[in-house]
Amino acid sequence: MDQLIVDTLVLDAARIDVDRIHSEFTEATARTDRLADAVGHAALAERVQAFADNWDHRRSELAEQLAVVRDNLAVIVDGFSQTDQELAKALTEQADTYPPRMAAVPV
Repeated sequence: MDQLIVDTLVLDAARIDVDRIHSEFTEATARTDRLADAVGHAALAERVQAFADNWDHRRSELAEQLAVVRDNLAVIVDGFSQTDQELAKALTEQADTYPPRMAAVPV
């Protein structure tokens, strides 16, 4: 295999999706607090709040891991995009001087 094809649009879309998931995890606590207040039944509100409290730590860990994945995807997209631009520039510059001029051969 002599080709490397990297679809940076797909990678960037994945980064955006991971960022959205990260936001959902980091904002979940506020929504759960509102849900507990909205259920209207004290015992159910306590259960909802207990569930949310139990998940706070795990959600925090997952949010940190998602942030790492998101940041790594951004670095990958930037790296491949920059490399692609540099290679395209090098090929364009090479095309301007190709084929090399040959010295005149005396006859």
